[in-house]
Amino acid sequence: MTRQQIIATAAAENGAKENPPNTNQNKYGAWYGMNGVPWCAIFVSWVFDKAGLPLGKIDSVKGFHYCPSAYNYWKRNNQLTYSPQPGDIVLYDWRGDGLSDHTGIFVTWVKPNDTFTAWEGNTSFNNDSDGGQVMLRTRSIRSVKSFVSPAVYGQTTNVSNDILQRGDQSSEVARIQKMLFELKYDITVDGDFGPATRKVVKQFQKEHGLEITGIVDLIVEGALAAELQKPKVSDHKLITGSYLKKGDSGAAVATLQNALNRKDARPAVVEDGVFGITTQNALKAFQKKNKLLVDGIAGPQTFQRLGMKNG
Repeated sequence: MTRQQIIATAAAENGAKENPPNTNQNKYGAWYGMNGVPWCAIFVSWVFDKAGLPLGKIDSVKGFHYCPSAYNYWKRNNQLTYSPQPGDIVLYDWRGDGLSDHTGIFVTWVKPNDTFTAWEGNTSFNNDSDGGQVMLRTRSIRSVKSFVSPAVYGQTTNVSNDILQRGDQSSEVARIQKMLFELKYDITVDGDFGPATRKVVKQFQKEHGLEITGIVDLIVEGALAAELQKPKVSDHKLITGSYLKKGDSGAAVATLQNALNRKDARPAVVEDGVFGITTQNALKAFQKKNKLLVDGIAGPQTFQRLGMKNG
């Protein structure tokens, strides 16, 4: 069995949907023994099984149904990779919070180390992680938690991704940038470890007595976490998960940007999923026009006026 057989097996399921709609019920869940639950991971497990390369016991004997636990399993067993090949598994982190939200099967690069295509279950253009059908999606590497080359392929050149450095682009980079942003460093949360991010990392290392390398390793990440855990006065509404603010990133921000554009934002906001100054200014203009509190923070009242169901 080859990687191409994995791709072909997934492609043969193109357009498969839940039945009835919006129930998470389908043949993949029935096969796995957990019908009626979110099924992106179950779909990936089903594909590998039907192609003759069962993943083995991760969450269950048939594979995995939780993306975060599968990531931990593959990381512990050194099956993460920076160089995905057709048929490898991809794990996504939409909000850059360190948790895997969704999964699929890598097909090919559209633009090397930038955008790629992947077969995914339980997705749609309106709902990335719970859309109810099998589709071929085009994704940005900045939404990726990790690529996985599972052991079923035999000898591979897998690496651990415990280090982040200049040139890296991923949701893991965005997560570190968000930590630095929360610590009041002047940094853009865009998932791109460029010169500006390296400069801020070196600044953090210098200020906290760490080796000044500009590289984020487990020591730096631990220091960031420790600083964030220190008691401080915080605005509760910003940590409830029901608000979006400058520095946030991910699918929820892209949805907000789209809603602002539908409400005739001038100038139009780039729908890149990064809550930067342009998005903040457009949001403030909308809030002012609609007689809302002009704070540049999207909360329940703003979401309602924008016609969004939730934050």
